[in-house]
Amino acid sequence: MIGALAIVVLPALSWLDGSGQLAWTMFSRTGQYRLVLTADGKQLNPTELAVAASPGPTAFALAGADHFRHQDALRATMRRHLDDVARLACRLRPGATIHARLEERMHTTSEIIANETTVQCAR
Repeated sequence: MIGALAIVVLPALSWLDGSGQLAWTMFSRTGQYRLVLTADGKQLNPTELAVAASPGPTAFALAGADHFRHQDALRATMRRHLDDVARLACRLRPGATIHARLEERMHTTSEIIANETTVQCAR
């Protein structure tokens, strides 16, 4: 029973958030994401934000995210934590209004789907 749960149910549940990160997808999909950050209307490069988050997986997810990156698990994780990414940007621009836009596409030719959030940073 426990084996069936670990082998079948958990991977199937990981498809609910669209990532399939617990399922065996390997290179079967080419999901992509791109992060657009602005601070008071001025562009903020996600790689600059990665330096504030380093070292670790957050820095890896942010570095180079100003261009579309291939990574399904990071795409789904970034979507879930978009507010946290915007709050992290407050470290670089205290007092600013941070707008974060995550653009996703399931395949290189798919329509772009966007999720957005805005955070007012404390001074």
